[in-house]
Amino acid sequence: MPKLHHTTQEGWAIHVYDRDRRLLCTVEPSHGWMFVAGLALGLMLAIVGYNLPQTPTTAAPPRPNSDMVAPLQID
Repeated sequence: MPKLHHTTQEGWAIHVYDRDRRLLCTVEPSHGWMFVAGLALGLMLAIVGYNLPQTPTTAAPPRPNSDMVAPLQID
């Protein structure tokens, strides 16, 4: 009968507890990789956004003539 190889090495995990010894959260390797991937994606978007050409600002709209009369002027 073949013997099953049992390994106790399952990676790492960080468990965070409060004062009453209740588990608040657990951080596993996949969380770390997702955090690093998010940082890389954010940095890439920041670099691309910074290097985009700037659109020229439009000048202020011209002022209306002072001789214009409002269509619903109340006397």
